[in-house]
Amino acid sequence: MTASPPRDNPTRAYLADAIAQRRFGGALDVVNPALQALGTVLLDGTPGDVRIGFTAGAQMLQGNGVVSGGTLAQMLDSAMALAALSTLAPGLTCATISLTVHMQRPAMPGPLSATAKVERAGKRVAFTVAQLFDANGKLVASGSSSLAVVPEAEPALGPLSPSGRGPG
Repeated sequence: MTASPPRDNPTRAYLADAIAQRRFGGALDVVNPALQALGTVLLDGTPGDVRIGFTAGAQMLQGNGVVSGGTLAQMLDSAMALAALSTLAPGLTCATISLTVHMQRPAMPGPLSATAKVERAGKRVAFTVAQLFDANGKLVASGSSSLAVVPEAEPALGPLSPSGRGPG
């Protein structure tokens, strides 16, 4: 009897393949619905060092017309998680356990890009940093995070329904 391969995080597997094949520009929402609303695209990368594109749409704006701080934090958190995932072996995933964000200037709707890097990775925790830039290359926000490295597990609720609301 042969052991079945470990369950794998589909985002980790997609990143590993895209980076190995130098296949950039692909939307990450095909493997991770949490990234869909952010218009997330892998722009470039090597294991532990990625450049991610986002699109801030009208639904992400505050009343004063700038992108909400929560959206910017989500972009940074996502970029740092993707950097960490890009270093992990099949069967492992990560989860944010600490997130610090520093807002630098208001962000307007449209394209934004993040550079994220793993500063140190251990067997149980990865430490990451990221910067988020507007379309003109100006720094909008920066952040750091600690991520727990854990085995990929079966989803608690099972697969989502096509609507994305609860078990299918």
